[in-house]
Amino acid sequence: MKTFRLVQVRLVQDEYGNELNLPIDLLDGLIISKEHDSEWLLEMLVPTESAVTLHHYLNKRILILAEAVITSPTNAPAALALTFTSERALSDHHTFVAEGLMLIPKQDATKQVLDSLIQDGVATSNLKPAFFEKKVEMQQSFSRSAFNQLVKTGSFE
Repeated sequence: MKTFRLVQVRLVQDEYGNELNLPIDLLDGLIISKEHDSEWLLEMLVPTESAVTLHHYLNKRILILAEAVITSPTNAPAALALTFTSERALSDHHTFVAEGLMLIPKQDATKQVLDSLIQDGVATSNLKPAFFEKKVEMQQSFSRSAFNQLVKTGSFE
């Protein structure tokens, strides 16, 4: 198993289609690869004030689309479909454990992004910022689509 520092987590959407857009106030965190089938384990240390919301998702066992930034705040977020599985109260903090699947596209979208921008007639001078903006849009679109398919069918492509 490989362990990485969990820098940021944001809850995006629940399995019922509700938009959450809820950043988690992380004091510290780890994300651990289970090394098979894109399965990951997240452990998050949060202040007591933030625990109420996460406790709700833990009790309901709701599947959540989340974005996690791993290792460095400058890294792009990774999409995960996760469920909170346990909580432990400490003096003035709580730890939450979540398990989930990393939602990774089967193919790199770079060619699709560039083709789309060229088709839209984006000028060369605007290509780089437009590329990164479009790439983020496509990643978010894939994440939501994969998450919704996972909720409906139990798997994603």
